[in-house]
Amino acid sequence: MLPRFADIFQQGNRWLNWLEKQPEGSVRPVVIESVTKIMACGTTLMGYTQWCCSSPDCCHTKKVCFRCKSRSCPHCG
Repeated sequence: MLPRFADIFQQGNRWLNWLEKQPEGSVRPVVIESVTKIMACGTTLMGYTQWCCSSPDCCHTKKVCFRCKSRSCPHCG
């Protein structure tokens, strides 16, 4: 299975380590916002809805995570 695009940023805190090394103000806020959305996309950080089985004999539930809907996101854009 191929890694998610966000996994590349998160592995070993690559994104945070890179961001800390940049001079103050050199990374535009929109870039930080886009990468943050990409990393949270499809996770519970974006929120989710929970689906429950309608059968009274079943207690099966499933969480469906929301997407970021960002144009920069490889899943949403």
